[in-house]
Order: sequence, then structure tokens, then C-alpha cells
Amino acid sequence: MERPRRVKGETTAIKTGCGNLYLTQSLPEEEYQEVFTRLGKCGGCALSFLDGIGRLITFLLNAGVEKEVIVHAFLGLRCPNPTWDGNKQVLSCLDGIAQILKGETNVVSESG
Repeated sequence: MERPRRVKGETTAIKTGCGNLYLTQSLPEEEYQEVFTRLGKCGGCALSFLDGIGRLITFLLNAGVEKEVIVHAFLGLRCPNPTWDGNKQVLSCLDGIAQILKGETNVVSESG
């Protein structure tokens, strides 16, 4: 599926052991599904890893994989630096992505 010129989305933030993770995803009513991730002011390997994860999620969603399958694959994955985001424990960046995709965090902005 070709990406349209305009896709409406929302950005959600979650605190992880690596810093603040921001995930922007297209709104559910959009035909084309897309995910972008950013990790605070981080660069290097962590940034490229999360960029790749966002691209992979985008590919999977547009290939017909249900969001719940992706959530199930990432939810509960641990890293050496788990942390708390409010009253919710975040075990890793991938666990944080799963929590956002599952809708367990608050949206910080909408774009379109």
C-alpha cells in the first residue's frame, strides 16, 4: 500500500528506563497505519533501533497483522532499567511501545 500524502495521528509519551519515549501513530480510522518512535534526545544505536521498530510495526499493520499480536509480542519484555510512568511499571522501551499501542497511556498531542 502506498503512503498517502497526509495521515492524521497522535503522539503519546511514556517514561522508560532509557528516557522519555514518544510514539506517534496514525488514528484508527486512517486506512494507512503508521508508527514513529523517538527516545528523548537519544541518538546512536538506541535511536536507530527504535526507528527500525517503528518501521517494522508500520509494515506489519499494513500487511494485515492485528495490533494485538504486536502488543502481545512486546508486552512484558524487560531491560536492565525498568522504571515507573505514574502508577504503571514500564519494563523496557518495547514494553512501553506495547503499552501505548494497547492504549494504556495518555495522548500528549494530535497532528494532522
